[in-house]
Amino acid sequence: MPAYGTLHNILQRAVHAPSGDNTQPWEFVITDRDVTLYNVPKRDGTLYNFKERGSYVGHGAVVENIRLLAAQAGYAVAIEPFPPAPHATARLTFSPAMPTVEPLCEAIQHRSTNRKSYRAEPLNDAHRHALLDSVHATPSVTVRLVEDSDAVETLARTFSMNEQLLMEYRPLHAFLFGVIRWTRAQERRTPGMYVKTMEFPAPVRVLLQYVLRHWMVVRFLNRFGLSQSIATQSARVYAASSAIGILTIPADTDDQFLEAGRALQRLWLTATSVGVSMQPVTALPYLAQRVRAHDAGDLSSQQQELILACDEQIRTLGTVHPSEHIAMIVRMGYGAAPSAHAFKLPPTIRDATH
Repeated sequence: MPAYGTLHNILQRAVHAPSGDNTQPWEFVITDRDVTLYNVPKRDGTLYNFKERGSYVGHGAVVENIRLLAAQAGYAVAIEPFPPAPHATARLTFSPAMPTVEPLCEAIQHRSTNRKSYRAEPLNDAHRHALLDSVHATPSVTVRLVEDSDAVETLARTFSMNEQLLMEYRPLHAFLFGVIRWTRAQERRTPGMYVKTMEFPAPVRVLLQYVLRHWMVVRFLNRFGLSQSIATQSARVYAASSAIGILTIPADTDDQFLEAGRALQRLWLTATSVGVSMQPVTALPYLAQRVRAHDAGDLSSQQQELILACDEQIRTLGTVHPSEHIAMIVRMGYGAAPSAHAFKLPPTIRDATH
C-alpha cells in the first residue's frame, strides 16, 4: 500500500470525477491491504439513475483516476469490481511498480462539464484519433462519433425532449430544482449543480429562481408553449457541437457500467488535454431503461412513448446495434471556457486499519 499521505493525496484528487448532477455518491474505506470504494445509495435519487447505474459510471471515473494517479506515484492497481460487500463498487489493491508518466493526470482537476454553445467547426483529425484511441484501455466499451451536421442537429432536437419533460412532468421538475445550488455556499454544503455551471443568462437565472421553480406557474405557462420554447433553445445549444460521442457496452450489467465510467473518464481527460469541451446528454436513454423495465413511475403513456421513440432515434443515428447498450452520450466541441466549475467535496475516507 502507498504511504498514508500518498494514498490520501491520490484519493483527494481522484474524486475530481463526473457524477449525476454533481451529487458525488462515493466514500472510501482503507484497510491494511486495500481500498474499497462504496456507493452512497439514493444520493442521486432521480429517475435517471436507474438501478444506480449512473452512479456506477461516476465510480468508474473515480477508479480510472486512482489507477492513473497511482501509476504516476509508482504503484500498480488491481481492480476487483463489485466485491462481496453491501454497496461496494470496487476493491483496489496496490502493489509497488516503476513510476510511469501519465499525461492525463494533469487534466484531472481541469476536466469540467461545459454547457455553453460550441463553435461550428469539425473535430481536428488529430483530436478525433486521440479521442477514439483513448477508450482502448477498456476493450469492452465502444465509442462512436456522430459528426454529420444533419445527424447532429437531429440528435440535438431529440436530446432537447428531456428539457421538455423537465417542464411537463412534476417529479422531474422537482428533481431539477432540488439539485440546483443558487450560491457557492449552498454548493459547498450540499453537492449539486451550481447555477452558473448551467450557463443560463442572468435574466434566465432570476426567472428560474423566483418564477419557474414553482410548479403551478410552470404548469400554467406550459399552456402558452413554455416547455416547447425551452426545448427549442436547448436544441440550439446541443446542435452547436462538433460531434456527439456515444459509449456502448455489450451487456446491461453493473460491472459494464463501471467499465464505461473508466472509458468515459479517459475520453474526457483526453478531450480536456487537447482543448475539446464536453457535456453529458444521456438523460433519455437512462429514462428508456426504466420504461422498458416497467418502472417508470407515473409517467404518462404518451411520455413513455416519447422517451422510447427518442431512444430509438438516438440508437439509429448512432448506429447502435440492438445487442449493445448505451452507457453514456456526450456532446463535444470547441468553445469558450465554462463560466464556473463544479465544486468537489473532500472525499469521505474511513480508516479501518486500526
